[in-house]
Amino acid sequence: MGLCNIECIERIAQYLDVFPGKLQVSDKNVVFIPEYAEKNLPSIQGFSTIVQALVRNSKCSDILGNEKETQALIQQWLEYIVICINYADVPVNANRILNARKELSLQQKAQYVHVSRWFDNIQQEEKLRRELDLISFNLLHLFV
Repeated sequence: MGLCNIECIERIAQYLDVFPGKLQVSDKNVVFIPEYAEKNLPSIQGFSTIVQALVRNSKCSDILGNEKETQALIQQWLEYIVICINYADVPVNANRILNARKELSLQQKAQYVHVSRWFDNIQQEEKLRRELDLISFNLLHLFV
């Protein structure tokens, strides 16, 4: 199915408290048609570009960063989402990732402790978690 879809963009817009405008899918790509399209401005295509446009129009525009390096890192993470995370909901991909985790040594697994801490920190924000239950991020599970 893919996670970088219209529903995801609508949720991001809701989180940022901005109106997402008209969204449609064209050639497996999400297209954002700005409300000011009557001024002959082009539509915005692509998940990453649309998310950045929504952030710029929100009260949180500073999260894109003010320095070029920070902006580049954020763009890199957004592209990572599109390329690597987009199809994480497909069972074959999820199984491949879980099987790869089993092959890691304890030292290699220890390098990913910060990822568990990050997810645990993110889920504490109720606006992101919405009605979902908290997930236990016991670090011992990382080494099993």
